[in-house]
Amino acid sequence: MRPPPEAKLVDSALQKWNRDGPQQQTAPTRRNLKMEPSEKRPKERPGSGDRFLANLAYLVPGYQGYKEPTMRQDEDARLRTRILDNLGELTERLTERAAVLERLSLTAAGEHLEQRLKRLARIEKAVRFSPLGFTQFFERESIPESCIEKILETDLMLFHEFDEAMEHVRGTPFPPSSKRGFLRFFTSLDAAIDRIERGLVSRDRVLASC
Repeated sequence: MRPPPEAKLVDSALQKWNRDGPQQQTAPTRRNLKMEPSEKRPKERPGSGDRFLANLAYLVPGYQGYKEPTMRQDEDARLRTRILDNLGELTERLTERAAVLERLSLTAAGEHLEQRLKRLARIEKAVRFSPLGFTQFFERESIPESCIEKILETDLMLFHEFDEAMEHVRGTPFPPSSKRGFLRFFTSLDAAIDRIERGLVSRDRVLASC
């Protein structure tokens, strides 16, 4: 009996993660993926492997929709909605921190944070309008399996970058107690946004090449 098409996507994504993903003590497996969320949920904040499995469980079932021209645009819209949700959550957390800085009259730091918020707003606008440039992808009669696998790999790494950015924002005591602390916070935040932006560019390039 041939394995279901989802199995190939899962195996490909797991191999990609275990080869290129962050180092971790326990690598994710397909057996882990079948566990119910309530069975897997640790009391402490989930690690990168757990977040990867959660993203994989969300992404894989819908990827077969890319094979059908009538479903392709709807499936891509579903994924872009989740990207926008992630951007919105990150923006909301940073906006809360901007309010703290305003309350404490830390004007210079507030201006620096406002610049990052404007950058996220520009990224969000690009995500909303980028599907308009992929008419050929949505209208193709068929999409090669290799392209679908590449889209999945790209999206998994993109959502991992969102998870890491949120982990940084949530996990950093705020406001920092020193100028050096603020510098570390903004440097790490800039690097996280850079990686998210590169992930979005990579996704668009994959769609354009399929």
